[in-house]
Amino acid sequence: MLLALLLTAQMEAATSVSVKWSFEMGGGLLKEDSQLSSPVIGADGTIYVGSVDHYVYALKPNGSKKWSFKTGDTVWPRPTLGADGTIYVGSGDGKVYALNPDGSQKWSFATGEGVFTRAALGADGTIYVGSGDKVHALNPDGSKRWSFTTKGSDYSFPAVGPDGTIYVASSDKQVYALNPDGSQKWSFTTGKHEFWRPAIGADGTIYAASGDNHVYALKPDGSKKWSFETKGMVYSTGIGADGTIYVASGDHHVYALKPDGSFKWSFATGDMVYAVPVIGPDGTIYIASRDKKVYALKPDGSLKWSFATKGPILASPAVGADGTIYVASSDHRLYALKPKRAKK
Repeated sequence: MLLALLLTAQMEAATSVSVKWSFEMGGGLLKEDSQLSSPVIGADGTIYVGSVDHYVYALKPNGSKKWSFKTGDTVWPRPTLGADGTIYVGSGDGKVYALNPDGSQKWSFATGEGVFTRAALGADGTIYVGSGDKVHALNPDGSKRWSFTTKGSDYSFPAVGPDGTIYVASSDKQVYALNPDGSQKWSFTTGKHEFWRPAIGADGTIYAASGDNHVYALKPDGSKKWSFETKGMVYSTGIGADGTIYVASGDHHVYALKPDGSFKWSFATGDMVYAVPVIGPDGTIYIASRDKKVYALKPDGSLKWSFATKGPILASPAVGADGTIYVASSDHRLYALKPKRAKK
């Protein structure tokens, strides 16, 4: 009886969202677990997304294509939008591309290795991008300012703090803090390789996801405030407006933690959760899971609705100004979802 009630509740939750449209992207040679690029939304409502078919797509709000730009390999990173409308995106072909709003190329920078991390932008327009064991700082015209080498052999994930400090998560088990000139401020050692880019709280706290099953909260000086252990690798973290920390884990759960690191709640999905949880303007938490579903949760962790695609969802959703949720799936489609208003 209890199981029947739970299944009924899940079915009711699933019917509270509808598909506005979907856009088919090419699949390339990779058929499973391949769509890692999250969509990003421009000020004019344009949706930008990368694909394993080597393209970056720009779509109108109605789902029709504005343009596409072809790179030499898979486009896994989420595009980054500059204040002037420039689109920055990395490719597995070892290049960072700067594109004009019309999809034409401004410049490209060759890193020497595949670029699988999202670019981060400094207040002065500097572009920071990770590639292999290096973080590169580029001028707005695409020329190199400096590069910093970690001891990791995989991707380096940069994030920029309010004071201009660059934080880098690396496969060498380190979180690095770099000065704007590329010199090292400090490093913090975790128990295993780091995943995703560090998240930075309003108070300057740095949250780092680690393969040792922990999320670490670090003070701006690099000392540890606290850590929280899950039962699987921690892949990413997100921060809510109220300071809640949302943790995506390989144990199939998303955890909500208070700013002091204490437990608030957890939500179980059917498979691993890689992507950063996204918090909408109304406080709804959107979770992508390898179980092929995107989940919408209330601030207390209860389910509002879920939507199933035909492939694993490894990339974070994006929320439009009108409440539309954009989800890229490994079924090689980008979905635009519209929540239905609850019946009174």
